Amino acid sequence: MSILCVGLVVFLVWKGKQAGQYIARLILIEFTVLIYYSTIICRATKVSREYNFTPFWSYEKPELFVENIMNVVVFVPIGLLLGIAFKQMTWWKTLLIGCSISISIESLQFWFMKGFSEVDDVMHNTVGCLIGFLIVSGFRHITAAVNHLHRAPRCFSVLC
Repeated sequence: MSILCVGLVVFLVWKGKQAGQYIARLILIEFTVLIYYSTIICRATKVSREYNFTPFWSYEKPELFVENIMNVVVFVPIGLLLGIAFKQMTWWKTLLIGCSISISIESLQFWFMKGFSEVDDVMHNTVGCLIGFLIVSGFRHITAAVNHLHRAPRCFSVLC
């Protein structure tokens, strides 16, 4: 394992400025595997399939509010990492990737009778992924604007 880590460090140093993107990609893979592990593999198998494919059904149950928020929050890092790992990532690609990951999780939960499969989870996870991407995108725009201001000519200094 340590040989793999040393090899990774050498590779990242060799790549230079793109090292952050490669690190983000590795963390993205690890985080996604962790989500699959915790939502499918670690869960006990149910006696029967539990599901609800009615959109927004969980909004009628106040006791599920915290769970709905957690379903949003757990996917925010995926959106953040997609935005960092891939410079050309767009909001709609992030939306599709987040939705695809979530649909695959809910489908596997349904197929293997692990947990409770529902449409609301897909919606909340997708929103979380999009929020994460929008945070990165917002920071990029702010950073670009600040850098642009610092590079702008100081035309008023001539007048003073």
